[in-house]
Amino acid sequence: MIARIPKSRIGINLAILLFLSAGLNGCLGRSDGVDVDEERVPIVLALDSNLESASGIFDDPLLSTLESSPRLSVGTYPVDSEAAKIEALRFGHIDVALVDGATAWMGWKEYGLQVLAAEVDHQGRAHHNAHAWVRSTDPIAIAHLDGDQNTDPFELFEGKKPCFTGWPDSVGALLPMGFLLGLGYANVMGDPNDVDSLSFTIQGFFDEDSMIPQPGTTYYGSEGSLRCLSEGQGDIAFLTDSAVQEICSDGDNGAKDWCLGTEDYVMLPTFGRSPSDAVLYNPDSLEEEVLALLTAALESSGPDNPPSEGPSDAGTVATYIITDSLQHLNGYSALVYNVPGMQSYFSDEESQSDLDIDEVKIGLPTHVFHEHQASSIAYLRESLEEKLNTNVSINYFHDIDDLIANLNSGDIHLGYFEGLPSWRAWKLGDLSVLATFQSYQDRNRLEIYPVVSNDSMAAGAHLDSSPNSYSFELLRNESLCRSQGYDTSTLALLAAYLIETAHIQSEDLDPSSTTQDIVASFFVLNNGTSNSSEFYPDNIADCFQTEDGDVAFVYGSREEFDCESQTTDICFLDEGLLVLPPIAEYPTPSIMYNPSNLSVVTRTTILNSILSLSGEMYLENFTSLGRSYTGCYDISIHKVDDESPRGACGSEILKTLFRSNGASRTTTQTHLEGLNTMLSVLPEGTILA
Repeated sequence: MIARIPKSRIGINLAILLFLSAGLNGCLGRSDGVDVDEERVPIVLALDSNLESASGIFDDPLLSTLESSPRLSVGTYPVDSEAAKIEALRFGHIDVALVDGATAWMGWKEYGLQVLAAEVDHQGRAHHNAHAWVRSTDPIAIAHLDGDQNTDPFELFEGKKPCFTGWPDSVGALLPMGFLLGLGYANVMGDPNDVDSLSFTIQGFFDEDSMIPQPGTTYYGSEGSLRCLSEGQGDIAFLTDSAVQEICSDGDNGAKDWCLGTEDYVMLPTFGRSPSDAVLYNPDSLEEEVLALLTAALESSGPDNPPSEGPSDAGTVATYIITDSLQHLNGYSALVYNVPGMQSYFSDEESQSDLDIDEVKIGLPTHVFHEHQASSIAYLRESLEEKLNTNVSINYFHDIDDLIANLNSGDIHLGYFEGLPSWRAWKLGDLSVLATFQSYQDRNRLEIYPVVSNDSMAAGAHLDSSPNSYSFELLRNESLCRSQGYDTSTLALLAAYLIETAHIQSEDLDPSSTTQDIVASFFVLNNGTSNSSEFYPDNIADCFQTEDGDVAFVYGSREEFDCESQTTDICFLDEGLLVLPPIAEYPTPSIMYNPSNLSVVTRTTILNSILSLSGEMYLENFTSLGRSYTGCYDISIHKVDDESPRGACGSEILKTLFRSNGASRTTTQTHLEGLNTMLSVLPEGTILA
């Protein structure tokens, strides 16, 4: 289980995040027996107790550097976490500490602690490139190396087991989560301003049994993260670009016995640059004389003055460059802004609102929403305005490509898409799914059914008790009942199904074939005259009667099509029609956005408002404890609104506008990958028309 992040006060302070995986277990007292040489200036350094070797020797790079100074007498102060170092600096128990870049950034933002120097690597870099590493046989690696621009390895992260290095490590935790959240691969679960939501988000996006390693455990730190990946305890390790070479080198020094060959690891593109470990001090408690001596000692260890000693047990010798907080840490802010709770570290002058936009603009396609739904659309707008405390406007689009273009340009913030259009928005427009509207059976998938007349040959075969009497082949050369102008999705899914099931051989197709050409090689296509929207069974009986059609395709569930069910507004089985076995699944409609134009805090706040519609249920003459209730029941506050019109209740908005029982959080990969896999069988260059 992921360690729960404790709360301590309103707003997020440094200790909350730092204590995610480790508490402040050490006592905060100055170590005993500091030997102060009269000719040397005494300083106290925070010493990480986890660096103690089996022989009792501490392999601390900063300690070695400072002890080599003839002017300093170094005492140590044992700590067991990054949090303890910050607390010790705050209260003057120590003079200096070496901390992770993320810890330095938070100490700077929260408490005014300052950077004196930064660690540099053998290439002279004062930063680390943050990457994900996977095993070479993993599907993620294959997607990265296949040369196909349409395959994105990061889309495969969902449900995988991560190997974090620890909290609040920059390369091994914060930067990866900031990247995944910022680009819409993952969505925040919970309050975007509460660091507790980070735990819930990790559990919701990655494998639910993922663990955050604690100091001193086997899989803690960079070496532990790589070991976690190597031993198959996780699928993804978050490390620097040089970690594998440094830890599992194939050279003469030998690698750990758990290491794989370096060729067995694959590095993905970078998440961004993290500031390297920093030497941190408290300007309120460190005297100028001591600061000058520390500066001189660290300068002497710089890249231009390498130590004469051989490499340490860790295989590297630390060197430092003198810098300051602004130079070393400032660029880091943009990389972690999207992580829940990070906003509290930014300037008080920045907006404290959960929204960073003055108006939420929503785009709706005109072919899906009709005049009789106008009042429900108005209720939706008013409901969101009340929940978000800002203006909400509705914009209509006749063309899906225009809707996608307006989302990409930032002219609108959210858009409603049905299944195939949402796939196009994802693949062609780089848009992401924020939420989906579940079916009446609380599913994020709808099944696609062929519908025929009761007296058709296919219906007779299906109703025959003999096994295997029905075959989809019985529909060959039947006349396809089509909707008026909006059957692109129908044609695409049918074309893919016909090829996947070998009813049509792809090698027999013309390279310039459209999905309509493919379907026309199996069915007879008539010009559509029905007013029904794509796949939905509105007026499906009229479609058969007016077009002399033999077969139609609809999505939904068999229960929805039954006129004895609760959803009688879309039933049609009493019209002499029969539903045949489903041929595929189709994603429910979704709300999409552009991650580049909508911040994590804003979109999470909007998402929570949309999800809250599911918590409003209209009751009619409902009796409880001797009282009868009629009105909109809000589950979150257990109150019934008996004054607002019925159509303004969340359950009614969902039913009338979206044919749904509730909104559900999801991700693009989870919601659309099934459709993407199905369409992948279409020959390259096939036009969806």
